[in-house]
Amino acid sequence: MLAGKGIRAIAVMWAMTAISFILVPLRLYTRIYIVKALGVDDHVFNLAWVFLLLYTIFMTISGYYGFGQSITTLEMDMAVKAIYNEMIGQTFAVLGMAIAKISLGIFLLRIVVKQWHRISIWISMVSLAIVSVMTAILFWIQKLPSESIYDPRVPGRLVVKVTPFSILLGSWCAAVDFYFALLPWIFIWKLNMKFKEKMSIAISLSLGFIACVCGIIRTVDLGGLNSSNYTLDTVDLIIWSAVELAVTLICVGIPTVRPLYRVIVHGSNLEDSEGGYVKHNNSDKSSHVHMQNMAKGNTAFRAKDEGTTELYISRNNHSDEEVLVGQNNRTKRGIRVREEVRVETNY
Repeated sequence: MLAGKGIRAIAVMWAMTAISFILVPLRLYTRIYIVKALGVDDHVFNLAWVFLLLYTIFMTISGYYGFGQSITTLEMDMAVKAIYNEMIGQTFAVLGMAIAKISLGIFLLRIVVKQWHRISIWISMVSLAIVSVMTAILFWIQKLPSESIYDPRVPGRLVVKVTPFSILLGSWCAAVDFYFALLPWIFIWKLNMKFKEKMSIAISLSLGFIACVCGIIRTVDLGGLNSSNYTLDTVDLIIWSAVELAVTLICVGIPTVRPLYRVIVHGSNLEDSEGGYVKHNNSDKSSHVHMQNMAKGNTAFRAKDEGTTELYISRNNHSDEEVLVGQNNRTKRGIRVREEVRVETNY
């Protein structure tokens, strides 16, 4: 039965799982019915939440066998089952955190302008995935046979110390959180939009700073992995791992549900408004685009880059942010500047 610190840990984990789940249906509704641009990042986001759920479930099972209590007060069979289920839960946490951050990376790939932005995001995602998978594997083969890791009655030999890799993973997760939170402040200022809109979008995309702080705290608590009193000394690590994963999901989910917020609060309806997006090559210094049928009240902004101009067109109070989020829908709705549109280059 749950006892000791296990009660607090499991309660926090289920609370984090429930809070982060709120964003799952809200995000799906927003992307399917409001923005109409369901993408890969949405499926990756949902997968990350499933991993958080599995993490919580296995830690609850571990708590039933004694997680959160001193290992000296547990029967050997109970302690073995507690550690075994805790290790399974930690594996889901390690992979889930990487998946959640990859979801944000894929989302950022849809709205960044510069080529080096895309390259840096891909490097961050791929490297984080490699470190996460490597740490998860080493976690289970640090001793052979693997049963000797969680059952002291089974003789085994040490293959590799997993703590340095866990510290590397924790540090890299925090670094990726920091970079993904900082990146919007770099490219958002190139958009020709109101300062209030820039700040609103940049802040919503930069909530990952909170996950970065959680990741730093979790990394500090990694010392519990080497403790002989594993079921008790890893409580803080387990809690902060769940908090970091949940906060990452919340930070990733909030920017994508802002269009739904605008519909509810401001009454803007994307069904009645159309947005478009176009990219055209800027082979020289500047370009001038002639567009026809631009209704009064339409807004447009450009994000200029080396050799490329990103042109976003918004109609009927369609927010710039909603256009950013819904770029993948550009082939279905709204104004799109195609090849037949006259493009002149002036110097």
